[in-house]
Amino acid sequence: MKFSYQKELLLSLVILGFFVLIQFLPEYQQDSDEVVFEMTTKQWEFEPNQIIVQQGQTVVIRLVSTDVPHGFAIDEYNIYTFVPPGQTVDISFIAKDKGVFEIFCNIFCGEGHSTHRGQLIVR
Repeated sequence: MKFSYQKELLLSLVILGFFVLIQFLPEYQQDSDEVVFEMTTKQWEFEPNQIIVQQGQTVVIRLVSTDVPHGFAIDEYNIYTFVPPGQTVDISFIAKDKGVFEIFCNIFCGEGHSTHRGQLIVR
């Protein structure tokens, strides 16, 4: 009977230790190498119009057009995306090169189209 009591006590301590241990484990976090930006586009601007990331990060831009069809382009990253009005488009890429890169609308969207610009800054 004493042997059974010791087994139960040991088992109880192991289970209790397990629950105490999991309280101190770090929570699961999204990969820190990925960064997500919520962005809108409308005549004739991107909001935000500047994105700053670290070299090597995976960049996800969740882009919504709030008025007419627009484009999203970054020549140096070979990104050319069509964004229908009212829809969300996810643009994903790895920020491989450091520098300042122009973001621009590559779909004619009206008379202010030539000023529809933003910046990607990779540090």
